[in-house]
Amino acid sequence: MPKRRNEEYVAKMVKMGIFERDARIYMALLEQRELTAMEIHKLTNIPRTKVYEITQRMIRAGMCIEKQMGGKKKYQAVEPNRAFAQLVKEYESDLEEKRKLATSFAKMVYPIYNRGSQIVDAEYVEVIKGLPSIHERYVSLVKGTRRELLAFVKRPYVFNYKRQIVDEQENAEFAMLRRGAVARVLYELPDKKESEFLFTHVKKCIKMGEKARVMADIPIKMYVFDQKYVLMALDNVKLVTAPFTMLVVEHPSLALAATMLFNHLWEKAKDAQRFKDSKKFYRQKGG
Repeated sequence: MPKRRNEEYVAKMVKMGIFERDARIYMALLEQRELTAMEIHKLTNIPRTKVYEITQRMIRAGMCIEKQMGGKKKYQAVEPNRAFAQLVKEYESDLEEKRKLATSFAKMVYPIYNRGSQIVDAEYVEVIKGLPSIHERYVSLVKGTRRELLAFVKRPYVFNYKRQIVDEQENAEFAMLRRGAVARVLYELPDKKESEFLFTHVKKCIKMGEKARVMADIPIKMYVFDQKYVLMALDNVKLVTAPFTMLVVEHPSLALAATMLFNHLWEKAKDAQRFKDSKKFYRQKGG
């Protein structure tokens, strides 16, 4: 098979959610039918020690099988329709779960929508534009927190701007933790170029008492303070040059709904302490 066409197939499999190395091994097995670990290594340039690990993952996923032939282990690709059937089932299950969550969340926040005019009239909503103003409001909310801070942390990361801002926000959180409040934070895994800084920040916060977990994708940048105040980001989708904008909403019902979403995602996230260094603390396309 031409190399360019092979790369196109690998790219399509990666887009489906399959690790790049898994895709390369599967394509090699499709072409050659049966291969030993050494043969896979030679065809794909994947280290032999990783080949064993990846093929076991592929076996569990139903993409290949392991055969013992003449004292040698060989791997064989599973017929494509069957190989991707399990992946389709997982996507359908995930979609159904998200559909149920969205329906449930919509019902929870609908009363807030109905009372929207009252919220605005009562000046429960603040619109804050620009990083300096957002930073000042965030620090003041942290300083006022007595019981619990919940945070959905995603791009754009504050460290992309000024080190002074990071220090002030960290100091405010650490003082809050010393007062006995709890901080639970969900971090969206960064790109590789951002991983070192964010990894250092997360480890520092964990050492001070923060509880941190990570996910590949987080739906919204949002913070919940004492189940009373919600600080959430707005995407400036109409004007790319518009300043970064966030809302502060003082409303216990919205805070409760946000807390329920946070707890749902928290159960699915991975403990940040499982990362011993920053080498894998980022979004990865391959295995």
